[in-house]
Amino acid sequence: MTKTGKQNFTSRVILFRSGGIGDILLTFPLLEILVKKFDELMVCMPSKYHFLIREISPRANLYDLDRGDKEVIKLAKGALVISFWNDPKWTREWQSAGASQVRSFDPRPVTGEHFAKSLLEKFASPTNRKELNRTWLSHGINSTKASANNLWIHAGSGSVSKNLPFSEFIFFAEHWLEKNPAAMLFFSFGEADLKLVEEFSQHPISKRENVEYKIFSSLKDFHSNLRMHSGSFAGNDSGPSHMAAMLGLETHVWFRNTNAEVWAPLGPAVKIYQSESVPSKIL
Repeated sequence: MTKTGKQNFTSRVILFRSGGIGDILLTFPLLEILVKKFDELMVCMPSKYHFLIREISPRANLYDLDRGDKEVIKLAKGALVISFWNDPKWTREWQSAGASQVRSFDPRPVTGEHFAKSLLEKFASPTNRKELNRTWLSHGINSTKASANNLWIHAGSGSVSKNLPFSEFIFFAEHWLEKNPAAMLFFSFGEADLKLVEEFSQHPISKRENVEYKIFSSLKDFHSNLRMHSGSFAGNDSGPSHMAAMLGLETHVWFRNTNAEVWAPLGPAVKIYQSESVPSKIL
């Protein structure tokens, strides 16, 4: 039997979601409403994201998208199926397997309303955009050495074209330390950011006693460290920025070639800057 709500749904929904960490996190509002509307929620996405889904729904049945859909398609009968790709052949396969409906959503809109809001409103009443700017991920217990003046910088992203010049983050860091000389400054890098690591290591700021850095090899390790951070965060339009915002951190985010109206991180303390508003021009 379906749960009560504005619309009548089948008792089972199967959500397929691929993409980067930002794409996954901006799907959280949709996941939250699906949990409320359906008796059973099946989520098929890369397993590296599964631990995050537990924050929204401890009872969701999780499947590894990288292993295909042969296992989960057995559950198609009577289910609503949601995906973020338009593949007519795949759709027909699921319809033949008994899905009551297969809906495909645009994974990369470039204009219009915020991505998370537009998804949510496909299953719920119109939502005030500001209501989505809340803490979505649980923050860790702050250590005794934590300070609200500390700063975490992640200067990379999944696309080099999204990145501010690294020199701008150095400028931002130096300006921050001038205002907060006792603060700790932390730089994080992914395994694809080795050129940035080299640039960082050659800069005098890397030698300061209150400056640390780490190269993260896994999303789970990054998350476990970031959730213990007390202070602010600065980065590009990237997955780490989305995660920081959803943890409730004050998050400074620079957009270069994507639409912030559509793709801004969700959080209670997000500050958006366009590409022309680089630190060296605004500070």
